[in-house]
Amino acid sequence: MARHDPQARRAAIVQAAADLIVEMGPGRLTHRLVARRAQVPLGSTTAYFASLDELRQEGLGLLVDEVDDGLAEIRREFESDGADGSIALDALVGTLHEYLSRRRNVVSDVVLAATATFDDRARELALSWTDGLVAVLGEYIGADNAHAVAMITDGAGVHAAIRGEPLELDQLRRALVPFVQTSGGPR
Repeated sequence: MARHDPQARRAAIVQAAADLIVEMGPGRLTHRLVARRAQVPLGSTTAYFASLDELRQEGLGLLVDEVDDGLAEIRREFESDGADGSIALDALVGTLHEYLSRRRNVVSDVVLAATATFDDRARELALSWTDGLVAVLGEYIGADNAHAVAMITDGAGVHAAIRGEPLELDQLRRALVPFVQTSGGPR
């Protein structure tokens, strides 16, 4: 980071906050820990962010951006595989399994959900994954089935975060098969 680059310094602080939120949860975040991780003077964190809460929200926002990137990846997969209005079950299972295999993804999702339980401002951020997944899948399998898949995926995410590994591909497939039609358009 350039010594006198305010945008880079601010970005490093937000990235450090997001990383620490994933590693230890939002409740343990401190200006001192963020400054140490970002390798900036402690005063920089308070210069860019009026409060620890504002810094926490920015860190959570960055995690949401990462979730959105994952959703964009899922959308690209289904736009190419489901061009005829159907969705390939194996493509869905594979893509979700890959997403659930990334520890940062599942921990970010769980942290966002847990924070949203007690913080109204975080609720909108946390809903981005579920609402985004429903929007992506709803075009192919219908809204009701997309909601069911999102709920199963939320549970699979908690499972992966707690156990440190995702469900096996076959387990995930069996959980999703009742809600995904492999041909013939939305259900």
